[in-house]
Amino acid sequence: MRLKLIAGNLVIVLLVGLGSYLVLRTQLRAELSRQLEDRIGDDAELFARSWSADGARLAEGVASRASSNSVRNVFTASGEANRRRRAFEAAQDVSRWFHDPARGRSEPPHIVAIVDETGRVIARDTDPNRMFGEPLVGQAPALRQVLKRGGSRYGVWKHDDTLLQVGMAAVRNDQGGIVGALVVGYDLSNGLAQREAALLGRELLFVTSEDIYSTSTPVDVRDALQQALYSAPLDAGTTAALEGKPTLPWSAKLGSDEYVGVTAALPMARGVDAGYVVLADRGKHVALASVANVILWLTLLGVIGVAIYGFIVANNIMDPIERMEDDILAVINGRTDVRLEVETAELGGLSYRVNQLINLFTGVAEEDEEGRAVTSSGGWEAVSASGPDLGARSSSAIPAPGDDAEASELAAIPESEYYARLFRDYVAAKDSVGEDVSNIPEARFVERIKANAEHLAKKHGAKMVRFKVETIGGQVNLKPVVIS
Repeated sequence: MRLKLIAGNLVIVLLVGLGSYLVLRTQLRAELSRQLEDRIGDDAELFARSWSADGARLAEGVASRASSNSVRNVFTASGEANRRRRAFEAAQDVSRWFHDPARGRSEPPHIVAIVDETGRVIARDTDPNRMFGEPLVGQAPALRQVLKRGGSRYGVWKHDDTLLQVGMAAVRNDQGGIVGALVVGYDLSNGLAQREAALLGRELLFVTSEDIYSTSTPVDVRDALQQALYSAPLDAGTTAALEGKPTLPWSAKLGSDEYVGVTAALPMARGVDAGYVVLADRGKHVALASVANVILWLTLLGVIGVAIYGFIVANNIMDPIERMEDDILAVINGRTDVRLEVETAELGGLSYRVNQLINLFTGVAEEDEEGRAVTSSGGWEAVSASGPDLGARSSSAIPAPGDDAEASELAAIPESEYYARLFRDYVAAKDSVGEDVSNIPEARFVERIKANAEHLAKKHGAKMVRFKVETIGGQVNLKPVVIS
């Protein structure tokens, strides 16, 4: 029973705790996952705006350098050799200007080139002979607009398999005519992707129509995403994104983790298949759901607490019950002197009533607070041998020892005859008032009477106590008679 009481409480605590944990964790993960999918598109749009703002700043810086004397003097030089030398030196100066950390660029430009009015390279930085005469209009479509309309622009340029963020600005002579252009390009390197990802709070990848160009992710994630983006079912979305149709949030299993991403084309990348992917680890994002683990710890504490409390309560209940069971078994086995001695608040009343029931069946009188004995039939008589009446009704007072002929007569009857006659008188009296006497065995009756007599004699210091059958008001009583 102890185990049942404790186990039942433990099962309830476990079911409630684990159920609450599973429900809360599931709901948190679902809600966080939904929020991630809602926000990943906003993050992609945020990067597009950041990219445009950064490109505009780059174009503004290129325009300021294009109007500098060192760049404009390239086109006033006499002779091709002087022109190329001045162009190389001007390109070097522009590269150093952009590499100044005060302008927010930690790396020098990948390329700085000065082109003539036809779009052919006069010279570039790092190597005056490299790219000389190379036409750039076909490679960087925005350059055509710069040479035609002036001003500055930014965009994406793919040169020798290098993907560049490029800024371009027209170079004008003193009369305001367009004589050439300044082109500055930054490689979309892993470093750039990592810096942008740190600002965005998401992983960032630059992609082309064929592969991933650079990434902020670890190599294993990049390799897994390379396969996912260019094979079904994501390949169609990648192609559409590079054509200007951003994807909806998609999910992919990359290694052991699940990721959510959005693919879109880079702003101002007309004529170049260049895009970006904003990527988020779903597992890390929904890690907040681990707050539900506190329920598991609370459940564990609850289990421990319930186990301790249940053990204490079970013992407080079961120990008295087991003692009561042992005492009742002793009474059943013939020990009519045994009584239950349980005084707990919970079971004291039950113990008292069981003792009353035992007294009723064994015929043992119980004294009330005034020293009167309650008989088996519910009546009461005085049992003290110290006087003729100690609070009992006068009609039923017990005579003093030695002054009552009735007591002397009962004392003179041999024991075997006394019990036989008492039983016959009792049965006859019961029968006369219409009570069923078929369930009163003589042996059991005699056993109870003996136990009752011994109890009263011991209690009142008498030589013996014998009983007399009386019928009062239709109630059959066994009147105790004290014999000194």
